[in-house]
Amino acid sequence: MGATELTSNRSLAIHRLLLNIYEQSMLFLPQRQLGEGDMAIFRAFYDAQSVALGQSLRANIEKAAFASLDEEIQISGPWNSDRLEDYLVGTITKYEQEPSGLMARIDAMRDPARAMKYLLIQQASDFLSEASAMARAIPGNYGPVQSELMKVFIDEYGYGIHDKKHSTLFEHCCTSAGLSPEAHTYYFHYLPSSLALTNYFHYICSNKHLWFRYIGALYYTEASIPHFNKAMSQSLKRAFGNKVNTAYFDEHVHIDKHHRRMVLDSIIKPTIEMHGTQVIPEILLGFESFRLLQDRADQDYLAQVAFIEKLEQQRGHGFHADAATYEPLEAESLTFNEPKGELSFSHIHDDDELFSVTQGALEFFAGPEPIVLEAGSSVVIPAGRLHGTRVISEACTYRVQKVRLRK
Repeated sequence: MGATELTSNRSLAIHRLLLNIYEQSMLFLPQRQLGEGDMAIFRAFYDAQSVALGQSLRANIEKAAFASLDEEIQISGPWNSDRLEDYLVGTITKYEQEPSGLMARIDAMRDPARAMKYLLIQQASDFLSEASAMARAIPGNYGPVQSELMKVFIDEYGYGIHDKKHSTLFEHCCTSAGLSPEAHTYYFHYLPSSLALTNYFHYICSNKHLWFRYIGALYYTEASIPHFNKAMSQSLKRAFGNKVNTAYFDEHVHIDKHHRRMVLDSIIKPTIEMHGTQVIPEILLGFESFRLLQDRADQDYLAQVAFIEKLEQQRGHGFHADAATYEPLEAESLTFNEPKGELSFSHIHDDDELFSVTQGALEFFAGPEPIVLEAGSSVVIPAGRLHGTRVISEACTYRVQKVRLRK
């Protein structure tokens, strides 16, 4: 999907559905005793007919999610192993020569701690089930490369020691930052671009004909992580002080310097030696696809945090959108009357929208901490920004209208 389409409501629906389909082949259980009704939910999610339905739809949904990458990324020219190595290493070297632009933007924000929490939430869909997508790529028989990949995998799982498992380290980080460590607590707040990053690895690992793309994407993530995670660890400490547990990010700075060498020298280069230069375009496509998705996820995250910060600046001063700076795209607005407790699950609009409460009150969510909008309050929701509502008065009436900035 292009940059605009990736942040659409269609993209959000596609990637939510796709994540559910992938996770039906993984085991998720809360680290607590199952409560009343939990067993029924557990059985329903893993119901055989539901799983079969998901698998029957998966190929078409994957096409909708990722087919455009093949069109956007064009691989041409003669390639050999040496040229590929020069390109891969050169790209990462250039990346590491610059400070993390994302961390610099966060450090300059009004509330870096809130922004860092929101970034941890976006990472949670992947990091709380660390290397689960990779597990799909390991079974089979493809020679010494398979054993080298297993070495990377067992590092991620802490060699069977639960406290050293990378997902456990991420749980500790979340707890120390005041977030829940339980998987998908923040499902409501996952951006479509964050889901796309998680889903892309499941996609290229689930579809075995995309194996060569997988090792290209694997190299990008293993090679780029040390530089990013070092900056992430430093920014977390600046935001939260010494109370934050950064072991997850510090460990990746250490271990992934080894992993990137292993992936290049013991997986990519032997694969080309075995199968020839015909596989290089696929390796490059995986590398560039994940690189592109990561860049778009960063931009989506920054745009969402900017929206959250704008709302927070209005807190205490009243929420009164400057409607005069906008013009309606449609002649009439839509009016909704909802009872207490009514939840509008998080979603996205493809146009700017003027949102006005005319009676009652509701919680408006753009991030984990809601703002309260009462009668007379209004906000403009930018296109592509995730949001949802929950009515907190006995009843609430609100209007929505598509708008655009006046020229």
